[in-house]
Amino acid sequence: MCKQSIYNCIFYRMCSAFRSYKRLGGQSKGTKLTWIPAQCAQQPGSLDCGYYVMRFMYDIIMNHGNSQDLTKDFSRTLPYSAEEINEVKDFWADYFMNNVEFLA
Repeated sequence: MCKQSIYNCIFYRMCSAFRSYKRLGGQSKGTKLTWIPAQCAQQPGSLDCGYYVMRFMYDIIMNHGNSQDLTKDFSRTLPYSAEEINEVKDFWADYFMNNVEFLA
């Protein structure tokens, strides 16, 4: 278990993996990773965390797939509206109703 903050643990492991990947490709030295902390909507409570994650993934795919400026595109910190969260709930419910066979 990493005794540092979770951010530092992830940072160290990602940098290590990147260096290993470069070495496997025959490059002894490579450019260092530049970390840009992404911002995301901050949830006000603890009940909708899964929906916040799904909404953030949805936003990435639908709105930022061809992003040229991650700092600008991922700068939202305001909570999602109830309408935005309900949209994810509706997508998820619709998917299950149309694609999952229920045992009766």
